[in-house]
Amino acid sequence: MLEDFFIEFLKLKNARETFATAMVVQHGTPISGKTGDKAIIRSDGSIHGWIGGGCTHPIVIEEALALMASGKSRLINIDPETKSAEGAEVKHFQMTCHSGGSLSVYIEPVFPKPLIVVLGDSPVGQSLLKLAANLDYETLWLTENRSTDQHEEGKRIANGFDLESFNLEDPSFLVVCTQGEGDLEALQAAFSRSVSYRAFVGSHKKMEALKKELSEEGVCSGKLGKLHNPAGLDINARTPSEIALSILAEIVQQLRSETEKPTSDGN
Repeated sequence: MLEDFFIEFLKLKNARETFATAMVVQHGTPISGKTGDKAIIRSDGSIHGWIGGGCTHPIVIEEALALMASGKSRLINIDPETKSAEGAEVKHFQMTCHSGGSLSVYIEPVFPKPLIVVLGDSPVGQSLLKLAANLDYETLWLTENRSTDQHEEGKRIANGFDLESFNLEDPSFLVVCTQGEGDLEALQAAFSRSVSYRAFVGSHKKMEALKKELSEEGVCSGKLGKLHNPAGLDINARTPSEIALSILAEIVQQLRSETEKPTSDGN
């Protein structure tokens, strides 16, 4: 049912999972899949929905997984009269079911939006959250100044610096903006997860002292060396809002340079 499709779509989107949608755009009888049928294929190869029977599902699942890896969308055609071949715009597969019939299926991968995680309560962090929201990025604010987890002005807010309960599937970007209030604890949390980008807002002298402590606690030199400090691109920023802008510019630069995947989020 259409309602089930969208319920599953929103569930996976809100969970920051990568998945693909498949929709039958044309069919030729006799075949069980009909034009307009839809399905969702998850990254583990499971399928939710209906786009035809056992002869079409394996092909669609295999193609969906490949497209999740490449970041591209594709129209595929499954037809008993066509040998498997790859064209410029359409990939063709031979229908192996004896009943015959044909299907054209459009498959589109859906990726999580970029997630900006701000650790700490500072003017730079607050400005960064606002700027990121303007780009329609997801935001998560971790602070030790709230007694409960909550949502506020589009931000998800969590009490404390524990990141273990959050899905930080790429692209995720962590920025420590503690400014002396829990610097080490926030950095420990930042290094506890594998993410695309980590930055620390603070002086180089302070960061060197903190790196020494982190190294003694077992954080490897390779990870420490990739920490962005000073945070942000050098644009001679002075105010908290300007510093936040420089950080977001650096995040966008890395996001667009490290992958050619489109940020398709189904919107």
